[in-house]
Amino acid sequence: MEIKRPFIWILAAYLAGLAAYACSLQKAVIIGVGILLAVLLFFLMPGGKRNRLKNYFFLLLLPVLFAAGYGQINKALLAPPGDKDFKEKQKAWAKGEISLVEETDKYTRLTVKNSVLTLEKGKSYTELKILVYIDQKESYSIGNKVKISGTVMKFTKASNPGQFNEYLYYKTKKYHYKFYADSVTVVNSEINSYYQTLYRIKKQLTNTYYKLLPEKNAGILTAMMLGDTGNLDAGIKELYRENGITHILAISGLHISLLGLTLYKIFRRLHMPLLPSTLLTHLFLYSYGVLTGYGVSTNRAVVMMSVYMAAVLAGRTYDLLSGTAFSALIILLQRPLEITGAGFLLSFGAVIGIGAVYPALQKALSGKKEKLQKPESKHKTAPDVKRKLIEIIKQYNKMLLQTFLASAGVQLILLPILLWYFYEIPVYSPFINLLIIPLSSLLTILAFISVLAGCFCVPLGIFLMGSVNYILEFYEAVCLVGSGLPYKSILTGRPDILVIFTFYTTLFFFVQCNRKRGRRISLLLLFSFALLLSPVKENNLEVTFLDVGQGDGIFLKLPDNTTILVDGGSSDVKNLGKYRLEPFLKFQGINEIDYAIVTHGDSDHYSGILELMQKDYKGDIRIKNLILPGVPLEEDAYQNLIRAAGEKDTLVSVLNAGDYISRGSVYLSCLWPDKKASELPGAFSDTNSHSIVLGLHYLEFDLLLTGDLEGMGEEQITKSIKEAGQQYDILKVAHHGSKYSTGDEFLNAVSPGFAIISCGAGNSYGHPHKETINRLMECKSTILQTTESGAITVITDGNRIRIKMKK
Repeated sequence: MEIKRPFIWILAAYLAGLAAYACSLQKAVIIGVGILLAVLLFFLMPGGKRNRLKNYFFLLLLPVLFAAGYGQINKALLAPPGDKDFKEKQKAWAKGEISLVEETDKYTRLTVKNSVLTLEKGKSYTELKILVYIDQKESYSIGNKVKISGTVMKFTKASNPGQFNEYLYYKTKKYHYKFYADSVTVVNSEINSYYQTLYRIKKQLTNTYYKLLPEKNAGILTAMMLGDTGNLDAGIKELYRENGITHILAISGLHISLLGLTLYKIFRRLHMPLLPSTLLTHLFLYSYGVLTGYGVSTNRAVVMMSVYMAAVLAGRTYDLLSGTAFSALIILLQRPLEITGAGFLLSFGAVIGIGAVYPALQKALSGKKEKLQKPESKHKTAPDVKRKLIEIIKQYNKMLLQTFLASAGVQLILLPILLWYFYEIPVYSPFINLLIIPLSSLLTILAFISVLAGCFCVPLGIFLMGSVNYILEFYEAVCLVGSGLPYKSILTGRPDILVIFTFYTTLFFFVQCNRKRGRRISLLLLFSFALLLSPVKENNLEVTFLDVGQGDGIFLKLPDNTTILVDGGSSDVKNLGKYRLEPFLKFQGINEIDYAIVTHGDSDHYSGILELMQKDYKGDIRIKNLILPGVPLEEDAYQNLIRAAGEKDTLVSVLNAGDYISRGSVYLSCLWPDKKASELPGAFSDTNSHSIVLGLHYLEFDLLLTGDLEGMGEEQITKSIKEAGQQYDILKVAHHGSKYSTGDEFLNAVSPGFAIISCGAGNSYGHPHKETINRLMECKSTILQTTESGAITVITDGNRIRIKMKK
């Protein structure tokens, strides 16, 4: 038995080792032993001894690769060495060698390798890779040795579902910390000539693009051709994302193949021998990869192109899937955490779609073989012209079909990946790509030629770049039409991992099936199953206490899918709506909030909600109803909210004690503010005192949400709770754990099983105060804090309670 495409088997064993990280060490050992037994069983199968021995060493390599994958992923996920010695940030000094310089309009960013980091307390760490941000516009060269002073910070981990995980993103690239520099001093001006030359070439090309094109289109080309997205127009990036064509902004295999093959063929046409042509082309590709930052797509394309040239050099046939597997293995051996990144999966997924799914689609949809036709008489000129015209039309239709099938093959592979990372799919993307992709090759060649010409003669560069400008304007026009169409995207939320596994299993069966009938059945199963890629509906109540820093944000999803957001603000997290609320809601598959309740007028309770309603907000989240406290609303905070709601056609109402929202078995009642209490001395003297207090009841489950209630309001609530004899399973502790709230008498009345505190790490108020923590411990409540646990999700069917924590 001969093993075909061995690199695919090698990659599969290594990937299994990476995936085994999710298991315990004991389970990983069992899996590894299982692979070894499978290898041994192979030798017991019928077949020639020669064939079995031929693959002996190869098969024994598989368990070794599994173990290597498991060991590497564990090593890659180890915390940086200084994590235990400081919390979030600390004054520090560092020295090291600059390996990368990136300049934007706002700042300069340096990658400093082989760094020695010294904390304010005196502890030092070596061999670090740090990302340095500098406001000052000074010139630095690759290879310079520098000394830095400023503030070292940890990368932020995702503390909410859907939130960008800065920590994992930079750990994938092997960075340890980020550093905001007060000063950067060059202590040794030695430079790395090769890398510095490439950096200067990149700067020259960037400047030339901006001379030849309008700023917006120059930003697109610097991203597309040079891998520099720092000055890419945010509106264009969002427009491309909405229409599913952001892939054209990345350095891709298309760029590498076009540039590499063109150069290779030029060398060969100049009668250069095969070996020098291959080596020089490889040097160019490597240098181009370095110049563009060597992203994962570039890395993949360069390795695959090098394998292709090596195959030609050796007189062997190049196999796309084997080249893809080899490239993936090379990248993962260097940076195993790339397997968690959307860029890696999308890049390799696209190639697999072309190399495996596209041919299967061709065979599945191929019709019967065309019957041979007798040749027409040469003397029948008119019919001959007609026949040629028909043939041209057929060829065009065939080309269009093949383009569509190739796009469909890619989309089928990428669909679960897109939903996993972005939670939605652009409906018109396959059709828009039919218009965009055919022009990409021409765009790449013209952009490359034009910028080279522009470096020596600006007028000539502007002339040649004219057609590039028109193509980019065409791209934008197509995307604007797509964005204006109804139902432009389907928001599903993140699909269940089991659903994704089943999807890919079905797709694998479709690709592997040899009989046409089986292929067609599998194709139907595949497309019907695609409809299942939506969140599983459960008849549970879900309450998520989001980590919004120093603030409050509580999201309720009722069993009938009614959505309620109680507060959504922060005093220390900027753009809360864009970076935390919207990603979380999309993760849940939600683009509409039925009720947004602002408990009171402090910005740390409404800033994100206001952001989602403002005129310049370009996201997809809509708030149907805004609910404010039933008190005089003259304060600027309330007026700003009411004005923003009016601009977005959001209905505004108020809530007083006795009002309620009822949905099925869920009853959400307002306990405070009470209109009658407004007549009492000192009532509603500040915003905290009139905080909305909500009691939620779902069968046997009870939850109390208290805003920032304190003082007289808490006293009045305590009385009403005592009179009702009501106790609560879960209490959202008032005012972020302030010692001026949540008194002993109140806690004795509520008697909460769990107490949840929302506050920011290291906040200037000292929340939660020790006095509050002590009182909660005395009443034997289990205390959970968003600073420690991240987002806290309570799931209940009305009887049993499950609690999930993000961290």
